[in-house]
Amino acid sequence: MGNKDVNNLIKYIKAIIFDVRIKEDIPEEFAEDNDFLEIDQTIKTLRESVRAIGIGDLLYNIKGKGYIVGTLKNLQASLKTLKWQTKAVASGDFSQSVDFLGEFSDAFNSMTRKLEASIEEVKDSKEYFEMLFQAIPDPTIITSIDNGDIFEYNEAFVDITGYTKEEIESKNTDELNFYISQGQREYLILELRKNGFFKNMEAVFQNKNKEQINAIVSSKFINIKGTTYILSVIRDITHLKEIEKRLRESEERHRLLADNASDVIWTMDLEGKFTYISPSVEKLRGYSVEEVLKQSQEEVLCPSSLIHMKQGLENAIKSVQNNQPFKDFRGELEQPCKDGSTVWTEVTVSGMYNEEGGFIGMLGVTRNITKRKKMEKEIIKLSITDKLTQLYNRLKLDETFENELARSRISKKTFSIILLDIDHFKLVNDTFGHQVGDTVLVEIANILKNNVGSTDVIGRWGGEEFLIILPEVEGKGGKLLAEKLRAKIDHNNFMIAGHLTSSFGVAVYKDDISPASMVSRADEALYKAKENGRNRVEFL
Repeated sequence: MGNKDVNNLIKYIKAIIFDVRIKEDIPEEFAEDNDFLEIDQTIKTLRESVRAIGIGDLLYNIKGKGYIVGTLKNLQASLKTLKWQTKAVASGDFSQSVDFLGEFSDAFNSMTRKLEASIEEVKDSKEYFEMLFQAIPDPTIITSIDNGDIFEYNEAFVDITGYTKEEIESKNTDELNFYISQGQREYLILELRKNGFFKNMEAVFQNKNKEQINAIVSSKFINIKGTTYILSVIRDITHLKEIEKRLRESEERHRLLADNASDVIWTMDLEGKFTYISPSVEKLRGYSVEEVLKQSQEEVLCPSSLIHMKQGLENAIKSVQNNQPFKDFRGELEQPCKDGSTVWTEVTVSGMYNEEGGFIGMLGVTRNITKRKKMEKEIIKLSITDKLTQLYNRLKLDETFENELARSRISKKTFSIILLDIDHFKLVNDTFGHQVGDTVLVEIANILKNNVGSTDVIGRWGGEEFLIILPEVEGKGGKLLAEKLRAKIDHNNFMIAGHLTSSFGVAVYKDDISPASMVSRADEALYKAKENGRNRVEFL
């Protein structure tokens, strides 16, 4: 075979390997060579098979035999399996695990774990919101603007209306005849459009039995998935109106009612002095009626609550002085007790009028809400805490991160972050089980909590990753702390799991516009620490 034949052969082979379209014909001198034709057909089969797989056609029938063709068939089978597993993960099956594609397998499995954790966090957050929404003691509804379709409601709304949940969910507020008149709903929406919200506006509703409900309504526009709805909290003041009426009719009857009420009922003149207080005040604050009647407002309320109360009452009194209706006041106020403690109360104040319609003072109802405040505080804590480690969760870390970025932009002061990951944590779970793995995460969390500064913020970033935010700490300081934590973990003897190590990535603020850019650098440094042997600290 001469040089010309060799050149023609090379030219043809290069064409079928490199060119998108094969323009060359088989050299004449090889057109009848069966061995060459077999090789030619195999290469063309590989071309078509690789092209098909490249465009996502995993059902393409790869023909032929031999090592390379067989390997390509194995790859096709692996990709088919991966496609099926990806669909399974997308449908919520997070038990899928890939172990046949090398480093990609680790990335896929890590992605699956993080996705599962993220979905659980979203689910928990949704449950916390639902718990908080249902815990609101006042009737609360979310409705559409146009026709009053009820998007969401709480148990208190069911109670006040007397309708079943099925009736509420199948009808809008007009069909429920909740408003006394259509004009009243239109008026409230008109007021709402002025500023996007209103507070403590008096309205009259009716329940299923056509019984009148006097209420104070606070509403605002909210956006849910791109659609504007109305969130309304309805405070039933029917009983207050009844009390007010009885006061007008008979002071003695009012006193009899007030003396036997569990809430503290009181009256006050325009000078801010109590004119009557029900005996239940002693159970609430420990002071007798006689003692409270002599107290000034400064002695009745804690400083921050005093400011809030004074502002509300001043506005209400100005309205009366300008011959306008008394603006009802409602607020949560902290009051000092005789034993030195404080009690949280909900106070509602409305105006009292005589038979001629003249303003004669203020009527207030004070209710102990200490248990509710404690529950709200606990709900807030649950919403920002990782259940396992009791560190901050991703939600709280994101919030803190954003605040720290904003603070640094204004103050021009820097801060650092540390991202750490437990080395070979998957092996711990595979060897000892997830319960031991959870114990390791808790031990790591305790090590971190016991070895950082009081202003440092620690949280579980996801899976076996933890994030530490270090306000006003330079990169050098962040690296020193990371090295300290690395050594603490390295020298710790973990229960059951024994000796474990962690890798650390440190990043410092560089005029970042979002947490993502800083985390990306820290993650890159962490990856570098892993690449360089693990159990080390890297800084970018």
